Amino acid sequence: MNRLLLVASLAVSLSSTAFAGEVPAGFTPLINGRDLTGWQDVATAAEHWKVENGELINDGKGADLVTVKAYKNFELRLEWKIPLKGDSGVYLPGGQQVQIWAKDSGSGGFVYNHKYTVSPTVVADKPLGEWNTYVIKLLDSKVTVTLNGKVVMQEVPVEKGFDPPLLGPVEGPLKLQKSPHNVISTFRNLFIREL
Repeated sequence: MNRLLLVASLAVSLSSTAFAGEVPAGFTPLINGRDLTGWQDVATAAEHWKVENGELINDGKGADLVTVKAYKNFELRLEWKIPLKGDSGVYLPGGQQVQIWAKDSGSGGFVYNHKYTVSPTVVADKPLGEWNTYVIKLLDSKVTVTLNGKVVMQEVPVEKGFDPPLLGPVEGPLKLQKSPHNVISTFRNLFIREL
């Protein structure tokens, strides 16, 4: 009987602490753990993006990875890691980017479109090569970003940039940026919930 209780309590403990691969209630996974289903131009994208052991890896080449589905109001959860000189990001509908960058301390979590930049309110990045966790909430054209459990940006208006593709608040696909510096970027546990 004691052995059964021990096994049961161990199972509960493991299930409550495990994160990788678990879909949070109300969310839909954006990576199926096997291939690029749900993303645009799969044949071309697969030359530089691959899914391996549940992780989405970009070799630093090719094009950005774009969802087939369009979104407007949503909560996006994902984990990411980059090496030295890493540079990536999540493009919101309308073109603004929630940055992932190894340039400076605290470079994760700011909105960037070359002309309109909002810096994070607190440094929350983990050391390079370690997994970081984003929660990106876009609601009524305002974005809130949580990095590793700390709010680094709250209800920042998504505005139009000077670059024609940056349309401002619209419904559209999400994009994961390939590194402009030919450096590997890795993602896992990408989940989205429409609001």
